[in-house]
Amino acid sequence: MNYHRPPKLKLIALEEHFLHAEVAAQLDAVDQALLSPTRVPGLDELGDARIQVMDDAGIAVQVLSHTKPGVQEIEDTALAVKLAAGANDYLAEAVAAHPTRFAGFATLATAAPEAAARELERAVTEYGFKGAMVNGHTRGAYLDQQRFWPIFEAAEALDVPIYLHPANPHPAVLEAYYKDYPVLGYAPWGYAVETGTHVLRLILSGVFDRFPGLKMVIGHMGELLPFALWRADGRLTPKYPQLKKSVRNTFLDHFSLTTAGVFSTPELMCTASVVGFDNMLFSVDYPFESNVEAVRWFESLPIADSDRAKLAHLNAERLLKL
Repeated sequence: MNYHRPPKLKLIALEEHFLHAEVAAQLDAVDQALLSPTRVPGLDELGDARIQVMDDAGIAVQVLSHTKPGVQEIEDTALAVKLAAGANDYLAEAVAAHPTRFAGFATLATAAPEAAARELERAVTEYGFKGAMVNGHTRGAYLDQQRFWPIFEAAEALDVPIYLHPANPHPAVLEAYYKDYPVLGYAPWGYAVETGTHVLRLILSGVFDRFPGLKMVIGHMGELLPFALWRADGRLTPKYPQLKKSVRNTFLDHFSLTTAGVFSTPELMCTASVVGFDNMLFSVDYPFESNVEAVRWFESLPIADSDRAKLAHLNAERLLKL
């Protein structure tokens, strides 16, 4: 069979990170070491050097977001609110300097939900940001708690998505599951389990019944959920008859999935068979992953040109109004 080389497409990447120096100064020693510029080159740069790396790989647009944990672990709530605004101002300057290459997701101080909702509105209406990224739980508290729902109310009203990014697992989970093999608690396994559990908590909480227009995004090929959805739906939906839709249909109706950090064709094909290419978006997870590797993999995918275009840019343009 002759190989059909796919056309070069505009590539929009949605889970692409930066680190603001003022936020970095408040992180604990472990996170400061993990996120240092020497360990993660490019994380602290939002200018020509980043664009050159994008050009080298063939990526047209990065939708930028502050790397985890952002301001969500800062105990001084007033300081967290201030730093979130500062990080968004910093990002807005970079987007304004390169408006055809960068877009932004807002940083939110989720410990102050009303302030976070106001900051999301400011970032969207004043800066044109495309939504927000929330880095998992807030010092052990998950977004299914109704005190956080002003954030979702604002997102629905603004018609922008919330990107739910992994956080380090809850300390009790780290102790119980991962203390003997701590590396398992993070990107290799724990992040996906943590985020997938968070998504199911949100679905069971009824937040999508309260805010039927709410849109969310998760990365890493769906954080294991496409592979577990049948069983989760079959066991959970009958136990929550008060929900207006099944667990499966709520997930399919409200969540888009990105390829961030997972460049595996079998996993993509499985995910697409569950959620469909209309709900999937290309991403890299730069600078933690390689732009070049991600694009090389994307261009090798054995999929229809129409699905390739959806994955590359059409879905992102529709979801984010790019």
